[in-house]
Amino acid sequence: MKTLIIYTTKYGCVEKAVNILKSKIEGDVSVANITREKAPGPEPFDNIILGGSIYVGKIQKALTKYIDANLRTLLSKKVGLFICAAQPEPVCTKELEDNFPVELYEHAVVKEVFGHEYRLEKVSFIHKMILRKVAGVTESASALSEEKIGNFAETMNYSG
Repeated sequence: MKTLIIYTTKYGCVEKAVNILKSKIEGDVSVANITREKAPGPEPFDNIILGGSIYVGKIQKALTKYIDANLRTLLSKKVGLFICAAQPEPVCTKELEDNFPVELYEHAVVKEVFGHEYRLEKVSFIHKMILRKVAGVTESASALSEEKIGNFAETMNYSG
């Protein structure tokens, strides 16, 4: 079983989640951060996992472009979708649904919000000020759910 994990990240939260996820996926796993490298095509892979972080309600454009360019092929694969987002329920679940094409969202065997991290040492001064004012964030913190990542991996590993 060959799996491709395609993701975008801004400050590293998604990359951290992908590293945890990769360790739990069975078989041959390839990973591509398409904010830094050219994305491989999905054709040679059995499973495709797509994910990114949400900023102001939107996922990064690089992921959207990849999906648009490969949608037909993605719909012929076993697909999992995830986001890293800090909004409370049900907002983050709505963000997950809204940031992927309807047909891909409905086709996916698993969809999940993995949680979020605030890495204040990595964000710009302006983003720090926004986080302090809007979200009340004054220090770095992690709220990634290893349980959700593990359950996601189990669903992707199941071949039935």
